[in-house]
Order: sequence, then structure tokens, then C-alpha cells
Amino acid sequence: MPAGNGAQELYRRIHAASHLIAGGLHVYDGHLHDPDPVQRALKCDQAMEPVFALLARLKDAGLPVPRLVAGGTPTFPFHARRDGVECSPGTCVFWDAGYGSKLKDLDFLHGALVLTRVVSKPLPNQLCLDLGHKAVASENPHPRVLFPQLPDAEAISHSEEHLVVQTSRADAFQVGDALYGIPWHICPTVALHAEAVVIRDGQASGVWTIPARERRLAI
Repeated sequence: MPAGNGAQELYRRIHAASHLIAGGLHVYDGHLHDPDPVQRALKCDQAMEPVFALLARLKDAGLPVPRLVAGGTPTFPFHARRDGVECSPGTCVFWDAGYGSKLKDLDFLHGALVLTRVVSKPLPNQLCLDLGHKAVASENPHPRVLFPQLPDAEAISHSEEHLVVQTSRADAFQVGDALYGIPWHICPTVALHAEAVVIRDGQASGVWTIPARERRLAI
């Protein structure tokens, strides 16, 4: 909700409730993804002005505010320089192709890959991969995944089970061959899989279970 009078009243009610503890403020600004870091920093500072004003009013009213958590993937470097702000770094486990392409100043290195295989070669210069909507986030326009082994790959169709790409390197691959893909958006991609294989120094070293796959939250 906006950092205005409504937020102040909500915080007061939480503090007054016998069964709740007001832990502070959490500010999300991950929508600020201007590729120009100067403009992004300016918009971030402007967005925080009403937050700091709200914080001052809460303290003036005698309400404890133990924590101020702020940030998102594009803005966390700015918040990391603020005193009294706990930085929320957004997509901090697995960077993806989207952030690496849009935010050049942050020098993100992708941290997750999806494994896919060639299931057919429907036409010359085409590969059909088992990388459908069920395997990689599909809410964005193409490219939804980048292939280091196929730098010129262009998506032709994308369905539940399959992704068909056009590439001049199709002849170099046979049915059953494996390819690695870098998801454009890693967050929903992770939730599509039950496990992630951990790679350290080029070797599989373990498996992480992904609880978000279960679509269940118990409090």
C-alpha cells in the first residue's frame, strides 16, 4: 500500500493488537528497472521520500519501527548505501538472462540453467525441444530462454510441452542431444521444478528441494 496516512493507521492498529507484533516496514521497488543507473537511482530516491516521511511520523507517534527493509533486484545497490535500511536484494539466489541483459551496470552472471533435449527436427534448420510452458517461465515475449550453444536461435512456437527454434546450427544436433538454456525470468521457472541440481566446479555436488513447487504455505 502507499506510504501515506492509510499505512500509518494500519501500522498503529497492528501495534495495538494484542496478538500481533509490528516488525517494521517492508518497501518493494523492484518495478524500477530503468537500464540507466542514474535514472534508476533518481527514481529510487524519489520513491523512498514518502517512506522516510512515514517512518518519521511513526516514530513521532511513539510507535516502534524495529526494521526498515527496502529494495529489489534493480535497486538493492542504492539501498545498500543507506544507513538504517536493511537491504532486500530481490532475485539473489539465481540471476537470469533478463537481469543480465537489462542491468548492465550490475554485471550479473546467470546462476541457473535448464536442461533440455532435442525431441525432433521437424524442418530444415529447426529443432523441437522438450522445453514447454511447463518447464520454463512463459509470461514474457520471446526470447524466453537463451541457448549458449545456439546463439542465433529464434523461437518459432512454444506450447505446453515443446519449444521449436529456428537455427543455422540445427544440423549439428541429433534427436536426444542435450542443450543448456538460460531462462529469461528465473523466478517462475524455479517454481516449475521439484529439484535443482547443484553444480560446483563443474561437477554435480547435490540436490536442492524446491518447496515452492508444492504450492502450499503453512503458517
